[in-house]
Amino acid sequence: MQLTFLSISDLLIFFQGMLLGLLFLSNPKGKRYANLLLGLFILVFNFSSLHSFFLNSGLVYQHLWLLGFPSLFLFWYGPLLYFYTASLVKKDFTWKRAYAWYFAPALAELLINFILLGLGGEKLGKLASTEGFAWGAATHSFIASLFSIYFVFRSIQLVNQTSTASSFSTIKKKWLKYILRYFLIRFAFWSFYFAVVLLYAWNYDVAQYTKNVVLFFNSMDFLAIFCISFFSFRHMHEIHEKEKEAGYMLSAAQEELYFDKLLVLMQQEKLYRKGDLKMSDVAERLKTNVKYISQLIKLRTNSNFTAFINSYRVEEVKYRMVDEQYRHLTIAAIAEESGFNSKTTFNRVFKAVTGTSPKDFIAQYQSQL
Repeated sequence: MQLTFLSISDLLIFFQGMLLGLLFLSNPKGKRYANLLLGLFILVFNFSSLHSFFLNSGLVYQHLWLLGFPSLFLFWYGPLLYFYTASLVKKDFTWKRAYAWYFAPALAELLINFILLGLGGEKLGKLASTEGFAWGAATHSFIASLFSIYFVFRSIQLVNQTSTASSFSTIKKKWLKYILRYFLIRFAFWSFYFAVVLLYAWNYDVAQYTKNVVLFFNSMDFLAIFCISFFSFRHMHEIHEKEKEAGYMLSAAQEELYFDKLLVLMQQEKLYRKGDLKMSDVAERLKTNVKYISQLIKLRTNSNFTAFINSYRVEEVKYRMVDEQYRHLTIAAIAEESGFNSKTTFNRVFKAVTGTSPKDFIAQYQSQL
């Protein structure tokens, strides 16, 4: 192994990437899912710099199986980049089990590579020196590049569909588009490159050309990771400052706890039945401040306090209007017992929520019996 200037710079790039990835994974500020997904993306993408290190240090020529090392993670790049983008532009983004299927090729790739590594250095070295292995590796890289291109396209579509009136500003969209376009060019180039390798590999020294391309993209990847990290840290800082101004400084666990308590007040204690219910009443019951209650409802339900309370009141009215034990009450009496102080307000809110008037709602229910 020879430690040249290039190989040392490769190691520095690698350790920088590891540090940035771990910083995002452990950072409590900003959007939790965005931090986790970006941290994972940087960590797995960062291993491509080791490929350059193996080439520059000469290790790859002593241990041919290292040629296949970057293929451990090729199918991770696209999905992680896509979900990172979604976590930024979608206000209500949450992780769903169905998303795990997007990583099925990545897990299969990882399993196959671990099986190959289990062959041992000597056997794997012999296998790596065969023409069939070289063609298989090139085919794998070509398919993985196309796979990544698909997800980058979907990421760009997500950004384009985001309204500039949302919290994701025009400047942030522009930054994110530049970053995504770089990765689109990168993956498109590699797909083209490996297509050429598969078609014309016998006409030139593939190893030498691959080394030169890897060296070029390693430096470009360093700049791309730096830019995406800088952009994300700025984005996190802006979110943190807005939360600080709004009085929203609780952790995700505390937010979950307070919202659960709020649901208990509504669903079990039915606090919404109180006609003159104010936000200060709820804040007092939860032992917090009014500003936080407003932020909590907005973040969790994408509505304001009045709309949140009225939604429970309307559901209560709907339930009572079709229940036999309340048949002796008028609609106005049911509305009042459910928390509505004004008949006019009740009719307006009920129609806004259900799309129909109270009388029409009862008529539709009776026609279905």
